[in-house]
Amino acid sequence: MKTVDIVERIEGEAKLNCTWKDGIISDARIDFLNFRGFEYILEGKSPLDALIYTPRICGICGQAHLKATVDALENVYENIGEKLEVTQKAKLLRQIGLNIEIIDSHIKWFYLFIMPDIIKLDSNDLGIYEPLKGQRWLEACKTASETIKSLAIIGGQWPHSSYMLPGGVVSDPTLMDLVNMQNYLHSALVFFEKSIAGISLENYLSFDSVNNIEKLNSDMKCFKDLCFKHNLQNFGKSYNRFITLGETNLFKNGKIKIKLVNKIDLTKVSENSDFTFSMNEKENNDKKHTWSKSVSYNDNIYETGPLARAITSNRKFIKDIHKNYADSVFTRVMSRLDELAYLIDDTKSLISKINIKEDSFIKPKIILSEIEKASAISVVEATRGSLYHKINIEKGKIKSYDVITPTVWNLGPVYKKQKGIAQNAMIGLPSIEIAKIVLRSFDVCSVCTTH
Repeated sequence: MKTVDIVERIEGEAKLNCTWKDGIISDARIDFLNFRGFEYILEGKSPLDALIYTPRICGICGQAHLKATVDALENVYENIGEKLEVTQKAKLLRQIGLNIEIIDSHIKWFYLFIMPDIIKLDSNDLGIYEPLKGQRWLEACKTASETIKSLAIIGGQWPHSSYMLPGGVVSDPTLMDLVNMQNYLHSALVFFEKSIAGISLENYLSFDSVNNIEKLNSDMKCFKDLCFKHNLQNFGKSYNRFITLGETNLFKNGKIKIKLVNKIDLTKVSENSDFTFSMNEKENNDKKHTWSKSVSYNDNIYETGPLARAITSNRKFIKDIHKNYADSVFTRVMSRLDELAYLIDDTKSLISKINIKEDSFIKPKIILSEIEKASAISVVEATRGSLYHKINIEKGKIKSYDVITPTVWNLGPVYKKQKGIAQNAMIGLPSIEIAKIVLRSFDVCSVCTTH
């Protein structure tokens, strides 16, 4: 028997094809059918135009695409021997903007994607989590909206801001701006303590053992209890392999297949189009079923995202949960909520470190449109995981621009004989409802996948 379901919420349109045998899923396939073509759009454009186009790849993680683009352009300068000077103030404002975007997304993801579906396993009455009506659902949306206002202060708008550019940022916040940013961010801290974890942030950040989950209250306790009631600590497991390409003060890059290796060679990242539709109709065949490519590192596929970051960055609480429950739905969701706590704490600290007397921008001596030939790669840790950009410039124009998003890592099709990460995680599941929860635990984003 086969079933076909559309998984859709926010930016998560995906066609889920499941094959069943004896009441369980024996095979699964994920199709992304909405092609957008940003890589083609960028061809022949001025390199600086990418700062306007790439943030529009996604309405959720535009900051990540903007930072990946500006990093790639600055790496172009470095690769031609003209490394740019970027002040600490500019670096802080860039990271703060990215952090706030991830905080906003993590809150929305948990309350719009995860909690309603898991509660439905237990009851059709969603109570305070009822979309558009429930008290907690509304509080979460309000908190996310308040938090993102702090990004608008430095970005000018959200989504699709373009305040970063080679040499720094165009933002020049005042002391009052920084105070307002802290106040907006404080709403996320209060919401985490009161509604998400039910304990103080300081107490939560001291957790270092799986046994600490018994100290959780409020929505994390509700989530934990429902997970164990419906066996989600055992569902959703895939290859248990993880990769983090980017680095910040919170995240360390690295990969783990058998053991953790904190060294990444970006030349080993490659894409595969065996199952991907082609713009050339003559190249399409029955085997091709999605606009998503597959991506591998050194010929193996890996999961990326908050769980991968927790493992490669050695966050003890999540590592101990992972030791007990592997790469399950429970572990994957807990890792994102755990990351939310660290991001709130870190972002408040980063804002306090900004010296408003520093320059925001130092103009490059060379114009990108004057560069005859150059290329560069950048990697950034986005909401859903590692984001990769590669630009090739010839005669001052973009010859090619390659984007590999986290969703391609996690929800891409078969690579050679290896099923995709999410595909593999759904095999053996007992219901389509749990399969959708597994799929959403990776945070589906078709627009990023079919850029």
